[in-house]
Amino acid sequence: MSVQRNTYTGYSIGCAGVWGVILLLGRRRLDSQTWNTLRLVCSGWWLGWTSATIARIGYPPPKQLTPAGEKRLRAISIVLVALGLASTVRMFAARKQPPASTPGA
Repeated sequence: MSVQRNTYTGYSIGCAGVWGVILLLGRRRLDSQTWNTLRLVCSGWWLGWTSATIARIGYPPPKQLTPAGEKRLRAISIVLVALGLASTVRMFAARKQPPASTPGA
């Protein structure tokens, strides 16, 4: 039995896992305002994913890329993923500390 890893289901499960980790870290480390922004971004991403999933049902698959197009897509994807990761790391690095509660206040 062979396992095909390049499936949309595998991609979707991987995305859910990554967003789960990002949200778990965000819940523990971010102040409430930044946490709400992160939740909105996550919701928007999943709305886009849902839209793309619906579109996959109604439209035929795209034509195969040429080797040059595949190389270009790979390079652009790496840059975009790096920018997204850098943005996420920057958000967690610049987190605002929630105000400390004072006893008796």
